[in-house]
Amino acid sequence: MKKVVGLLVILFTAAFLPAVSANEKPAIAIIDTAVDTSRVQNVVHEVCIMYEVRCPNRKAFMEGPGSATLPASQLYKNGFQHGTIMSMIASAVNKDMNIVFIRVVAMTNTGRQGYYDENLVNEALKWVVTNKTKFNIVAVSASIGNHTRLKTGTGYCPINQALRNSIISLQGIGVATVFAAGNNYDIARVDTSACTPEAVAVGFGAGQFYQAGQIAIGSGAAQYNQSINSIALGQDAAQTNQGANSIAIGSQAGQGTKVSEV
Repeated sequence: MKKVVGLLVILFTAAFLPAVSANEKPAIAIIDTAVDTSRVQNVVHEVCIMYEVRCPNRKAFMEGPGSATLPASQLYKNGFQHGTIMSMIASAVNKDMNIVFIRVVAMTNTGRQGYYDENLVNEALKWVVTNKTKFNIVAVSASIGNHTRLKTGTGYCPINQALRNSIISLQGIGVATVFAAGNNYDIARVDTSACTPEAVAVGFGAGQFYQAGQIAIGSGAAQYNQSINSIALGQDAAQTNQGANSIAIGSQAGQGTKVSEV
């Protein structure tokens, strides 16, 4: 996967986290690039899962303080700021939750984002399955997608069965897995892994297209897509759509599929 999309995914996930008890806050697991814990105070645990030995401990796996961060000089360059943005918005939407941050994007020797894919995301989901109770994780947000691997026709979604099994396992223990639908102007398809049947796909709706009976998937106008589970209205809160499972209001109209705003 070469693209990280979606502030809307975080918003959708964070806004609907259920309360558990006065003494135990629910947690959202954010799978993303890296996080600046000096700016996000409610990160209670960090995890790093890589293909290469590029975690801060110079291994392919690490957990505990400092696992999901980068040097200050690199945290806000080349897209690595995405994870911090997701976390900050999630915290603003729901102050009564914890964040477990899982970093899956390595940094190359040139400071660019390294390779990651659905198999690596699945390793993160498997970690959540194992640690759900320990951290009281009730939802997973993965603003990560790939559009180039999609096929054509009704069976366009290249299902990663291992990842699908993990999503089903999470469903079985009461954890929803939310993915961004994508920012590709595609009127018929959402990104993988959002197109996985059991995943919750979140898209962005622009008011001018919405009123015309259409939905903007990502940042482009598109007809309503049956794969979308939630639509964020970036401009017009007055409209409704019977096809979507839920409607939410986004605050960044025209800025793409930003899950942390739903």
